[in-house]
Amino acid sequence: MPQTERLTARQKQVLTFVEDRQQQTGFAPTLQETATHFGFKSPNSVRQHLRLMEKKGFVHRVPGRSRALIVVRSDSRGDPDLVRVPLLGRIPAGNPVVAHEEAETLLTLPAHLFCGSQLFALRVHGGSMNGAGILNGDIAVFDAKPEVKDGGIAAILIEDEATLKRVYRRPEGLLLKAENPAFRDIKVAASDAERVRIAGVLVGVVRKV
Repeated sequence: MPQTERLTARQKQVLTFVEDRQQQTGFAPTLQETATHFGFKSPNSVRQHLRLMEKKGFVHRVPGRSRALIVVRSDSRGDPDLVRVPLLGRIPAGNPVVAHEEAETLLTLPAHLFCGSQLFALRVHGGSMNGAGILNGDIAVFDAKPEVKDGGIAAILIEDEATLKRVYRRPEGLLLKAENPAFRDIKVAASDAERVRIAGVLVGVVRKV
């Protein structure tokens, strides 16, 4: 991950506080706890710091969870050539099913191989992407971008369901293509395009051996 943006002095303090609290208790501090620790008048000040820290690629916030703050990259400790990526759950390489954004653990990966500003990982279930070298049980790593190049592989949300496919744009709509002839492609009409959202673009795969 390129370190093009550094944390401010206050953001470094907030990051250190979050890391220390997670190591001591196993949980990230709440916004109010962080605000009280630093003497901020409002949790909104903490929220603003975290938003900028996430934009710089140092933390990941899981929406809708009060303590779901994951330190992705440390500014002052650890190996700068490594990046910590939250493993959020499972994504099907087959028919779409609901994907749960519940962080299982943090993966420590080489930063030069897994590049992106907002990395996350999902465990692959199924064999529809075998032809692209993405096998059942692999861990797919994504950069949370809303757009993917034509023919690129992405984690795709169809309403509340997720799947892993190649994405092709056609005049009649989207073609979500499998890399296994045993699986059918998914066609989304242009009139239904608002049902589809790109959750992340594939940047690499981790294979457990």
